[in-house]
This record gives sequence, C-alpha cells and structure tokens, in this order.
Amino acid sequence: MCYRDSICFCFLAALLFAGGGSRSVAQDVLVLSKSGGGESLRKGEIVSWIGDTISIKGKTGLKDIDTSRLLRFETAWHPGYEQGKLLQASFRYAEAINQYAEALDNEPRAWMQNIVHAKACECFMAREDYDGAAGQFLQLIDDDPQSRFRHLVPLVWTSSRPKKHERKAAAWMDSDEPMIALMGASWLLESDPQAQQKMQSLSRDFDPSIAALATAQRWRLDKVAPNQKSLTLQIEQTRAMPENVRCGAWYLIAKAQIESKQTDNAIVNFMRIVSNDPQQGLLVPAALYQAARMLEKTNREQQSQAMRNELKEKFGDTIWAQ
Repeated sequence: MCYRDSICFCFLAALLFAGGGSRSVAQDVLVLSKSGGGESLRKGEIVSWIGDTISIKGKTGLKDIDTSRLLRFETAWHPGYEQGKLLQASFRYAEAINQYAEALDNEPRAWMQNIVHAKACECFMAREDYDGAAGQFLQLIDDDPQSRFRHLVPLVWTSSRPKKHERKAAAWMDSDEPMIALMGASWLLESDPQAQQKMQSLSRDFDPSIAALATAQRWRLDKVAPNQKSLTLQIEQTRAMPENVRCGAWYLIAKAQIESKQTDNAIVNFMRIVSNDPQQGLLVPAALYQAARMLEKTNREQQSQAMRNELKEKFGDTIWAQ
C-alpha cells in the first residue's frame, strides 16, 4: 500500500533543526488507529522506518508499529525540507532540489533521508531528468529495498528517453535487487534482447508490484496496437495491479486506444494518470499532452487549452511542454 495519500505529514514549528545538523531534543509522535475505533498516541524517537514497519523507542523500550495503523506523525523537520516542499508545490523544481540537497547534508536520520530522497526524485522526474531521478531512487532502494516509495522508480513509458544510459542501465540490469534490475531493463528494453528476457523473468516475480510493472513494460514491445480482446485483457490486468503502480499501464492502454479510435476512452485514461498520481512527473506531462491533443482533434478547444496551460505551468522543462 502507498501511504503518500493516507499519511499526513504534520509539521511542528517549534521543533526546527539547529545549524550543523543537530536538532532540538523533542519526541516524535505517532498517531495510530485503535482496533475498536479512535486514536492512540505513541511518543519517543523514531529509530527506523523500513518497508511497512516503523520502530519507535519510548519509555517502555523499542516498539515495532505496522504502518497500516499509522494515521499521521509529528517530527522535527529540517528547514530545507520544508522550504523544498513549498518550492515544489510552486513548480520551482530546480530550487526545491537545492533545498532538499541542503536538508540531506544536515539530516542524520536515515528514515528521514528516505523521505527527502523521495521528494527530490519527484522533482527530477517533473523536469524529465532520468539520471537525477535514478540517483535519488537508488539511494532509496539501497537503504530500504521494500521502500514505500518504490512506485517512484523512473521507468521508460513514453517516447521520452534517458540520455547516454546504456552502460549504467546494463549494470543495473545485473543487480540482485529486482527493482533496480527492472529500472535497467526498462531503459534498454527496446534495443537489448537481454533486457527483454530480464523483463519477462521479472514479470513472474513474487513481488506483485515488480511483476505488475514488468508485465506492463512488456506491452511496450507490441508493434501493432492490440485488438479489442487483448485490450480488454490488459485493462483487467491493470485493474488487478497494486494501485500505486498502475499509471504506466494506463498510459500504454490509452495510447493503444488512440490507435483503435477510442478517443474518449483514451482521454479518460490519460486523465486518470493526472488525477491519481500527480507525483509521477515522467508520466503526467505526457498524459496531459496526449489528452490535450485528443481534445483538440475532437474540437474541444477550451478544454485542450486548459490542459496545455497546466502542462506549461507545472512541467515547463519537459519536451511535452515545448
């Protein structure tokens, strides 16, 4: 499950970091759901956050908490992180990246570094910077292979491509970590038979997110638009995927629907990406562009122009806004 939407990151202004990477002595607070309804608090120091487990050290010792119970949490944030979030919300991604870099330089907590890396990854993707996004993503997976931010893996879904990537992608493809191997295979998929074999193998992975992403990635190899029967099967497969990794599949389905003259269905699925996964900067600008193009072709100029305006405002550094 992705906790990006369900977890409210609460800011405590009184707990801002001091210079040199130190922070005020204060407790972290987890607000948890109770089985019978209502909320409970657990205070202490968050020691780690790996996969779906938060470990917090309090007066009674170390306690592991499943994040399915987590409603929100309170902690001390580095000012660079808070400023970065404000800049990111204003679509000033390059400036946000600089603030996140400052936060990382001064943030001693590994679990908090992962949150900052995830936000920086979003910014690099919003600028269509595959290399920058991959660098942040590798940091995430290196620290926590089961990271709740795995959905941010910068895969190739559109006609946009990483630059001069062959050597590094080949090295990633040989990784023992499936998510890194998936990224490498994705970057090489259309040109390297070994990448195609790796993707086929990953489509059978026991991890449902990896299997789903690899399955959808293989649809990129289809040279002919799928017939209606195949398209219906792809839609069923996509709806069965973990929710936070569906957007790439929806993009490929929408592209196939354009080829099949199902324009309105394609627009719906492009806009599904924009609505459901706004952090996926490698997909959202392409989806906005494609939806705007389809609306223009079907004489819905006002709606088309609104999407083009949004594209230029939010993703002006990408090829789709040019």
